Amino acid sequence: MKKFIFICFLLFSSGIITAKEEKINIPLPNPTIKILYTIPGADYKSNQELFEIKPTPELYIDGILNEQIKTHPLIIRDKKSSIIAKIYFSYNNNGIYLLAEVNDKSPELNNNTKEKINNGDSIELFFGFGRVYHIGIKATQKKELWNWTLQSNIDRDNTIIKKTKNGYIIESQIPWHNFMMGCLCSLRNKELNFNVIINNRTGDNKIIKYKWCDKDVDDKLEKCGYVIFR
Repeated sequence: MKKFIFICFLLFSSGIITAKEEKINIPLPNPTIKILYTIPGADYKSNQELFEIKPTPELYIDGILNEQIKTHPLIIRDKKSSIIAKIYFSYNNNGIYLLAEVNDKSPELNNNTKEKINNGDSIELFFGFGRVYHIGIKATQKKELWNWTLQSNIDRDNTIIKKTKNGYIIESQIPWHNFMMGCLCSLRNKELNFNVIINNRTGDNKIIKYKWCDKDVDDKLEKCGYVIFR
């Protein structure tokens, strides 16, 4: 009798393991813009992207990636699989940090200001901190950062923008009060709405948008990408 119960237990356990494996093997999406994300241990939630950001106590803004960033970069590719951008994210008590290395054959094409800065070379960020905050960074050496959610310029940021032989680099830290909070606090280790868009203005005045989460959704980012701050 004990032998029979033991065999049944083994069969039941095997069934549970198989079910878990089948659940984890979620098919990858096939977006219009080919997206490659390479975060170790990242997984998909209902076919949606998930990105992980870890803290870095000491961050220096000098236009060079010299911080001990603990996460791999977010990578965006075009339809031909060429890398458009590598974006390193981190954070500490002073705010959100990013360093973006963007490939652009005709950089710094952006004479727009305020809410129109995404009509030229720029980066757009979306963070779901209770409400979705929509932030833009103008990719010119005359820097400008705009907060569409609060309809105001970003306050007291520390940002450097440099032209490179392949495009440009943006390194920036945005203080928490621009997201109406003093720290992450209760939002750590939770899945928050998230997206990144690279806006590339071409020489013939066309705008090409490269999206990390490339789906037809509004700025509320419903059913789009997610980020976890560890």
